[in-house]
Amino acid sequence: MDNFSTRTFQHDYPNNPYIDAEYVSGNRIFYSKYKIIALGYYPQNVKYTKKSKNGTQYQIPDEYIVKTEVADRMLHCKTKYISANKVLFTIKWKEDKAEWEVSSERSSSGVIKNKSEESKLSGIFVFGFDIEILHQERIKKLQKLDTENIIIDKRKRPLNELSTSQQNKRLISFGQDAHQKINQLILKQRLTSESGKSIRICNIELEAENKIINLKYNLPVDITKLDALVRAHDEALLGRDGYRKLAAVEPHLTREYQIAQRRNEISKLINNQIQIEIFNIDQKSVIDEDEDYNNSDGILVDEHEIGNGAYRSIKSLLQILIPIWKNSNPPVLQIGDIIKLKLGGDGRNVGRKQNHVMMTICLLNEKDNVLKPDHQYCICLFVGKEKYDTLEKVAHIFNDQLSELQENGIYDNDNIHWKIEFFFSADWKFMYIIMGLNAPNSKYFCLYCDCELNNRWNMNLQWIINKNTKGQKKPALFPVIKQENYIPDELHLLLRISDVLMECFFNDLFKKKEFEQQIKNQVEQVMKDIKIHFEFFKSKSNGGKWN
Repeated sequence: MDNFSTRTFQHDYPNNPYIDAEYVSGNRIFYSKYKIIALGYYPQNVKYTKKSKNGTQYQIPDEYIVKTEVADRMLHCKTKYISANKVLFTIKWKEDKAEWEVSSERSSSGVIKNKSEESKLSGIFVFGFDIEILHQERIKKLQKLDTENIIIDKRKRPLNELSTSQQNKRLISFGQDAHQKINQLILKQRLTSESGKSIRICNIELEAENKIINLKYNLPVDITKLDALVRAHDEALLGRDGYRKLAAVEPHLTREYQIAQRRNEISKLINNQIQIEIFNIDQKSVIDEDEDYNNSDGILVDEHEIGNGAYRSIKSLLQILIPIWKNSNPPVLQIGDIIKLKLGGDGRNVGRKQNHVMMTICLLNEKDNVLKPDHQYCICLFVGKEKYDTLEKVAHIFNDQLSELQENGIYDNDNIHWKIEFFFSADWKFMYIIMGLNAPNSKYFCLYCDCELNNRWNMNLQWIINKNTKGQKKPALFPVIKQENYIPDELHLLLRISDVLMECFFNDLFKKKEFEQQIKNQVEQVMKDIKIHFEFFKSKSNGGKWN
């Protein structure tokens, strides 16, 4: 008998799979016979048996199978790690012509109790965890690195001659072999805690021709961190190729493919809640060939793409946004409030032959926060121009939905009913198109009255603010919006008024005799002092007049 076990063994293992055991307790001698079917192995996070009375613990192997003869009955015993922290102990036996099986995740003794509650057999003895020769053979398997018998496969080409995909495959194979060998060294050097938990391999860093190669092993994925990275990429407009090159230089950065996968997951989640629908405004070109395009970007686009667009449901957006507005601190919406939604839109030339038009909504209840770009929610984006015929097709998409929301309101997830009132605001051009009115340079130009173009200077005249009946050439595109809820954008009006006033001011200056000698230099110097590049010049195309 040795210090490893309280029993003595007779064997010729591994030459012979049979092992006899003898145990003395008082005046009685107990015999056991074992037949080793599968030796098993110690995994990286090996578990231990419960401490015996003398404080001894034994390592529990994985995939270990043994037949044990106990009380003239042959038991088929097996261990299986079903997770990093759980071992499934199984016993099978025969009674008459029937086969029985019991299992337990508690302990080896626990599975015996499942077989027979009155049994006093030791699980360690039944499974043979204290058989030292088996323990030694498992340790030998871990320590056998075969470093003296390394055979180099000369058919494999050097790493630098392989393509990127072939390099990745070889590095993956290397990483798997290295992981297995290092796990063996961890157990050999007993790099474990008191509970028997081994240290974990996180990553292996290699260098090949000044290029860092980082092999990572089952690192836990931090979803919160991935979400933050996706947001940083989107807000900073960081491209995939640029980040991939940066991650190649700094191997500790999160891999680009993980960020891309998380972005796709977020997109699918959002699309399930707020679906983005695709539409085609018109297969024909919506470009005026005689219009002069000043394209500073030099972007060329295919004309067949003109007219394509996407939109999303206002109702679906509100189902997501109302809980946010309601639960903010302080709450933007309180029970009983009317949701005041402002629709808006604008167009932009984004290419030599292409325009984009975007329509948005925002919540006027947010007050000054509606001025922030991230409080504007896009409901439609299409390739095309600000034309009545085009916007009429867009309005057709939303009109039924707007009418329903105006008449019936909306119920949120808490079954609270909210009334809705709609407003519209944009620059003057977009406004008169939506309202179906004449252009601003027409005879009846006003959005709210029948004022004539020739009478606009007469401040003594009074006009009733109601509706422009004489300039109405087409139906309004959003009939649910009341006349008084059409509000032109203040910034565009201010800029236009400022342009006209500045033009009048400079025209008066040009008429003065001292302009060229005194006024010109004084104005340019004042502009320079406030960091504005400004200069007067004589126009060659306008008879040499100052401009």
